[in-house]
Amino acid sequence: FVDLTADGLLDAEAQGLLTGLKSRLYDKSQKILNLHCVELSKGSIDPKRKEHAQYLDGVCEQFVSQMKSRIEAEEGGEISDWLVEEVAWHTTVSAELCRDLYGREGLLGKLCLTMWESTNVRHGPLVVHGAAGMGKTALLSKLAQEMRSVLDAGAVVVIRLLSARHPQRLDIDHVLRSICFQICLACGLAPPSPLTANTYLELLRFFRNVLSEVSQQGNTLLILLDALDQLSDQHHAHKLHWLPASVPPNVHLVVSMDTNSEVFANMRLKFGTSGSFFEVERLSRDDGKQMVESYLRASQRTLTPEQSVAVLNSFEPTGCPLHLKLILSVARRWTSFSPLTGLRLGANSQEMMSQLLLMLEDKHGKELVGGALTYITLARDGLLEAELRDVMSLDDDVISAVYKYSLPPTPSLIRLPPFLWARLRRDLEDHLEERWTGGVAAIGINSRRLCEAVSARYLTSEQRGRSLRILAEYFLGRWSGKLKPAALPGLSLLLSDRKVPPQPLWFAPGLANVRKLQELPHHLLHAGLWDELRQEVIGSAEWLYCKSRVCGVSSVIQDLDQCSQYMDCTETRLVRDTLVLMKPSLDFLDGHMDMSLFYTELLARLWSLATPFPSVIGRLCSQCEEWLLMCPEPILLPKCSFLQQPGGALQRTLTGLTGGVLCVDVSVEAELLLAGSDDGVVAVWSLADQQLIHFLLGHTGAVLSVRVTDSSAHCLSLAADGSLRRWSLMDGQQLLCIQEAVPVDSAPSSVHLHLCEQNQALFRDVLQLWFCAGSDRTLSLFNVDRDSVDRILDLQHDDSVLSACVSSDSRLLVSGAADQLIRIWSVTTGALLDSLCGSDSPVTSLVLYNNVVISASAAAACVHLWSLKYDTRHKPVAHIPAGCAHVAVTKDTDQVFYVRQQSQREVISWNSLTGQSEADVCDGSVCCLELAQNKRLLLCGLTTGTVLIYPLALPQETLCIPPPESLSRVLCLAVSPQEKHVAVAYEDSVRLFEITTRDSFPTVEGPLRAFPLSLLHGPPSSMALLSDRWLLYGTSCGEVKLHDFSSGSSSDLEPHRSRVTCVTGSSWGTHALVGSEDAVQRLWALNPLVLDHTMEYKVRTTCTQGVLSAAFSDSDQFVFTGSQDRTVKVWDVSSGKLLYVQYVYAPVVRMVTFRNGFVALSQQGAVIKEVFRCPDHVSPDYNPLRNVKAQYRVTSREKNQDDQQSAASDLKDFNPAQFNLNLMSMLRSKPSSSSTCLIL
Repeated sequence: FVDLTADGLLDAEAQGLLTGLKSRLYDKSQKILNLHCVELSKGSIDPKRKEHAQYLDGVCEQFVSQMKSRIEAEEGGEISDWLVEEVAWHTTVSAELCRDLYGREGLLGKLCLTMWESTNVRHGPLVVHGAAGMGKTALLSKLAQEMRSVLDAGAVVVIRLLSARHPQRLDIDHVLRSICFQICLACGLAPPSPLTANTYLELLRFFRNVLSEVSQQGNTLLILLDALDQLSDQHHAHKLHWLPASVPPNVHLVVSMDTNSEVFANMRLKFGTSGSFFEVERLSRDDGKQMVESYLRASQRTLTPEQSVAVLNSFEPTGCPLHLKLILSVARRWTSFSPLTGLRLGANSQEMMSQLLLMLEDKHGKELVGGALTYITLARDGLLEAELRDVMSLDDDVISAVYKYSLPPTPSLIRLPPFLWARLRRDLEDHLEERWTGGVAAIGINSRRLCEAVSARYLTSEQRGRSLRILAEYFLGRWSGKLKPAALPGLSLLLSDRKVPPQPLWFAPGLANVRKLQELPHHLLHAGLWDELRQEVIGSAEWLYCKSRVCGVSSVIQDLDQCSQYMDCTETRLVRDTLVLMKPSLDFLDGHMDMSLFYTELLARLWSLATPFPSVIGRLCSQCEEWLLMCPEPILLPKCSFLQQPGGALQRTLTGLTGGVLCVDVSVEAELLLAGSDDGVVAVWSLADQQLIHFLLGHTGAVLSVRVTDSSAHCLSLAADGSLRRWSLMDGQQLLCIQEAVPVDSAPSSVHLHLCEQNQALFRDVLQLWFCAGSDRTLSLFNVDRDSVDRILDLQHDDSVLSACVSSDSRLLVSGAADQLIRIWSVTTGALLDSLCGSDSPVTSLVLYNNVVISASAAAACVHLWSLKYDTRHKPVAHIPAGCAHVAVTKDTDQVFYVRQQSQREVISWNSLTGQSEADVCDGSVCCLELAQNKRLLLCGLTTGTVLIYPLALPQETLCIPPPESLSRVLCLAVSPQEKHVAVAYEDSVRLFEITTRDSFPTVEGPLRAFPLSLLHGPPSSMALLSDRWLLYGTSCGEVKLHDFSSGSSSDLEPHRSRVTCVTGSSWGTHALVGSEDAVQRLWALNPLVLDHTMEYKVRTTCTQGVLSAAFSDSDQFVFTGSQDRTVKVWDVSSGKLLYVQYVYAPVVRMVTFRNGFVALSQQGAVIKEVFRCPDHVSPDYNPLRNVKAQYRVTSREKNQDDQQSAASDLKDFNPAQFNLNLMSMLRSKPSSSSTCLIL
């Protein structure tokens, strides 16, 4: 609408007021408001005009997109539904269970008294134990109820009934995660981050820290964990490494378990007699009488005196509450005239369950009872009532029994009659429960013992396989819309529709079939349908993504772990290991990943394994590539394996330490691994299950050496604080401390521990072994006897040897070097048997244990376990050492050139196809590398000022540009786009040389031009030689300059605030990109020279995010950048918009244009090759930052009105719909009489 005056002219005053209002609103709410400029048609909007229709479509799309973004932001701040659901469920069930508790007042009093006495001191957990069915769960539920009424208002009571969801066993990490979230919510503490919540060791550390924080607040916290023996064995939870040996004041931990379980035995071993153990004993006859009266009163039933006596007589020998409840569930249906001789009362719980099943069979039929209870028991998470009726309708045995005496009303449509299940459910109401999961109610059996009885009675091996097959076919949707054969009495074989629903993976976009995700893998595996399992689950990229997105990547890993236990399938293990490698990044996104991210990372890890493993991995890679090629959004498509791939010799990476590992030792008898770190901590892992057992805390300096003693029961540690300490490996307690055992601040190489086995005496001096390093790169092996020392082998390495060890049978020797490789040698022949890559840091410690190499590095806070017996088909792709000083790569990636940090006088050429490398020694240290791609020339700048040029086609030849008269060092090299010239930047000048050819041999002429560098400015840090002999360079102080060699003129461009790290020219010479350490990059148009865009990108979680490398696409339409934040970004050259961000786990230090993508080298030494796809139309909902926690801003130059490009834009905290036109100057100007309307 436009305000007009009485004579029909534009109301200038109204327009001015409206413009002022818009200006004020925009200044206050730039993030949520968008500005649009459109020329009106006769003072209004005409939808028939193309530009007006586009405007209306844009406004609508942007409105929808912004509303979606705001709704998602609001949802993110709410408490997770799963936590509320879980806490409410456990609280409700515990409240129901404690109603029937009788005869436990004395035990409750003891528990409360013990907690009261230990409130103000550090104490251990309380352990409640007893035989199965004795009422431990009801006891803990009653304790929770009593404590809620006694404790103050600020107290927090957390209860988890771990046996309540049988047959499913909860994982310890799920239990700890939910407990941590509940405590943090109740006590006002910061919850764990997604990465912490999904990483077991981090979660365990967070759990213990939360207990300490609650204690320091002075709040009372009571945690009750029922039935620890019902935990799954994930992370070997039954060994109780996760359970704190003691809890701080004001915090109480009560756990329960079966006396006859493995967990109780481990609890006794862990706490001995010092722990507080409370046994739940049998109930007396009087207690049983109270239970009977209470139960009958609640059921509004009575028993005759004779019947009551019979019930109590049967209960009294066992004194078991479960036994009595089973008797009462049967007795409630007795009549007053039921003869005592006809009553079926079992002598114990097992017999009573058998009698219950027999009575149900007599009334409903064995097939119907057995079928219903079997399917409920076999289901992973119970069954919905509709699912149970569907599955039983597919069971031909159940259908044959139902229609044994009468035919179905419609033979072409056969279903289980609903009333039959309704009658059976009524009789089972005391033994079934509803479990609400994901908003649906599943039916489960409420007693673990009844599940066991059902399994024993109905689930023979043949019946189990048949039932699992029916369940698998149901969740596959095999019989949906199809006719299934049925054999009914009196009829020949007929085809009938069972009317079961389809089972798609997605019901609608974003709405997954959760029931199928939960149930199908379990049933396919245990039914033996392994071909279908490989096709529908393991080999389906869409399935892996869907379940990772909906249920979490941990659930997919657990499914594949189960498959590996039964299936001898290498590809299954490789897919599982791939998801383990992807887990940290997926956990960081907290499940909010998109399909493109998942498929891209899957492809970047499995590419090289597709050919040797075509059936599953090859199929996965094909699916990922096909989907990415059809993706409607910008995407980088991997063309090689450049992320860490699964398989190979590396079996496990043990984490938990925060400092570099200086020493390791192994206890063979106890299967324990010890590692000492430079932050004074000794970590102890179990080699049997690779679980962290103890942190030995006490040293204040770096741990220099550790040794196991006393038949693996104790260990010694020697540290740079001068102390020698003795520890118990059973409980992690310090037993002895000797101060000033060694000089303070001793180096690891000067101090070693020796143990004399005869008298357990300790010595400190130089360690003398039967092998030693003869020089930096040679490992000499000596044969030592009483009379002589003989050298038998000299083993040559490519870098300094840092560690070595020999196998117990003296057949193998393992060496670790600064080039990050572990080499396996034959002692008898001296042959190199294998090289293990993947440590990504110099190998400073080695131990060989049962065909497993244990390696560590002083530069890494982890320990690697390598198997010497592995399938070489999935050996990881080799790469150059991590952290090289200088690198260069050919555009076809066949050769990589690098200079190591340790030895910068060598330029090493590595062939990526063969893995072979050759070294060329230079006269001085190499300070820069540059490669002329088309002419195949490698240029090396030296500190002496010399530039060496290696023709790759003539390996024996070397060209040389002599140093300048000042002998100043070479700082930078740059080759022109046509490779006709090369610019060399020295400390005092920059010179231009010509690259020519004489008699088919490359030569260098010059210098053709030169200009001096001012001492008042910083030295050049990066430069690019453009067309027409222009040199664009940046300095270490942030200055950016453009020099014309032809005219000798120079001009200063807009400077950066920090060191310029990247200067790159485009393929066609139209643009140049300048990037710096402060994450600011500027895109310059070269003809004419103007600043087109300033792009700023900031990550919220790191301060190192400067641009390291860049490359333009062949068409100059896009520019790719690699940054310190370990990402590759794609920018649109014309608009400056960010199109795509990809996390590649390491900074990209070198980029080269290759077709419609790039090849690159990462700081970890991996070769990256990717192509970029960008559709012609990108949805306004597309957000390139959806997979990262970052923000970016683009400032573009103002263009004149003749230019059709848009004006400057300012994007902050990117909103995909927020294409803001910077028209504030127009808003602030006086309104004119034109018909242009500014719409807010």
